[in-house]
Amino acid sequence: MLMNRYDSLLLIIDVQEHLAPAQEHPRDVINGCASLLDVAKKLDIPFIVAEQERKNFGPTMIDLRSVMKDDTLYCEKDTFSCYKNDTIREIIKKSGKKQIVIAGLETHICVLQTALDLKDDGYDVFVVADACSSRSEIQSTLGVQRLLHNKVDVVTVEMVTFEWLENSREPHFKEIWDRRN
Repeated sequence: MLMNRYDSLLLIIDVQEHLAPAQEHPRDVINGCASLLDVAKKLDIPFIVAEQERKNFGPTMIDLRSVMKDDTLYCEKDTFSCYKNDTIREIIKKSGKKQIVIAGLETHICVLQTALDLKDDGYDVFVVADACSSRSEIQSTLGVQRLLHNKVDVVTVEMVTFEWLENSREPHFKEIWDRRN
């Protein structure tokens, strides 16, 4: 199944100032999430930015905040699964979207638990591997393996971008294409 921008919601998880630098590939996650947010904004795809206990882990990375500007819904949580947070779960349900695209931190904890909970509730879930990370390669690898074992689609930033675009006639295609080259 392809990702469809009209039925998608982007969920960015915990890409925060005191978490991101400790990851194995922090710059890949930050750049990947910023790219996804940029495309989502251009294509009017709704998004949520989740933050794990902001007072302990800081705000979302400035690279992402600068893409989002002032129209962003930040949702603070203390649950590892975003879907176990009442506010986030209600926003997802009220959106009416059935495809949830997930990126962020950490692959084997919050990303994994969120993806499995959403899948269990009937959503089509896509985890963006090159916009996710953990503090060690083994944690990321086993997190992705477990997602695949549970039939969660694991994709890349480019896969998401071009499936959302659908064709080169899309008005934002050239701008998005030029940015990636």
